[in-house]
Amino acid sequence: MNPRINYSLVGAFVLLLLALALALVVWLSRDQRDLQRISYVTYFSESVAGLNERANVRFLGVPVGIVERIQLDPEQEGRVRLDLRIDAQVPIRESSVATLQTQGITGLLFVEISSGDPDSPRIQTDSGSAQGTPAVIRSQPSRLLRVTEALNETLNRFNHLADNLNLLTEQLSRFTDAQMRDEVAEILFSLRQLLNTSEATLTALDPAVYRELALSLSRLSQSWAEQSEQLGDEMTQLSQTLIQQVESLGEAVQNMARDTQSGARQLTPVLSELNGVLELLRRDSSSWVRGSGQLPPGPGEE
Repeated sequence: MNPRINYSLVGAFVLLLLALALALVVWLSRDQRDLQRISYVTYFSESVAGLNERANVRFLGVPVGIVERIQLDPEQEGRVRLDLRIDAQVPIRESSVATLQTQGITGLLFVEISSGDPDSPRIQTDSGSAQGTPAVIRSQPSRLLRVTEALNETLNRFNHLADNLNLLTEQLSRFTDAQMRDEVAEILFSLRQLLNTSEATLTALDPAVYRELALSLSRLSQSWAEQSEQLGDEMTQLSQTLIQQVESLGEAVQNMARDTQSGARQLTPVLSELNGVLELLRRDSSSWVRGSGQLPPGPGEE
C-alpha cells in the first residue's frame, strides 16, 4: 500500500528551511562591531551635499564608524545634525574636532575626526547609550569651505582695489594735456611778470640814494665815536665793535652803489635791515651813553 504524501507539510518544511537560511545569511553579514559602538552627535553649519547615511567616520584616516542619520537640527535653524556610531575604543577627546572631507575624485564626503590634544580628557560616554543623550563632538568648517571663504575675501579686496583704480583714472582723465599746458603757461607768465616788475622797481632807484646812505652811515659812525669817548672802559670794546660793523656796512654800500644795475636785487633786503639798525641806534643812543641806571635826584627833587 502506497503511503499518502502530505504536500502541505512538505511545502511548509521547505519554506522554513529557506527562512532559516536567509536569517543565517543576514546574521553572518551583520557588522558585529556595531554592537560595540557608541552614539555621538555633531553639528555643521555648512552644506553636507555628498554625505550619505552609512558614510564612513574616520579617526586619523582610519574607518572607525558610520553616519547613522542626517537631519536638520530642530533646535537651531540653519544647522545640520549628524548622528554617528563610533567604536567604543576610539579615544574621542574634548579637543577632538569633526570636519567634512572629500573622498578621492568621487566627490563623496565622509566625517574626519582629529585626535585633539593628548592631555585633553576624553568625552564622557556614559550618556552615549541608546537611552541617553549622545555626546557632542565639536565641529569646524571643512578645508574646502575655508578656502572658498578666503578666495571670496581676496576677490572682494581685488574688487575694492579695482574700484579705487577706476576712480583714480576717472579723476586723472579730467586733466587733459591741453589743460595742463595752459595751466603751466599761465604760471610761467605770472612769474615772468613778477620778475619784470621787481627788476623795473630796483632799476628805477637813484644811485644817489646809495651814496647818501653811505654818507649817513659814516656820519653816524663818527658821532658814535665821539659819544663813546664819554663811556667807561666796560663800553669801549662794545663801541669799537659796533663802529667797525657800521663802517664795514658803509663800505659795502659804497661798493654796491658803483654797480647799481647788477646789485639792485641783492641790496633791497640789506637796505631794510640797515634802516632798522639806524632807527634803533638813533632811538637808543642816549641810553647807551647814559647807561641803564637811573640818575640820582638833584637838590630839591627828593
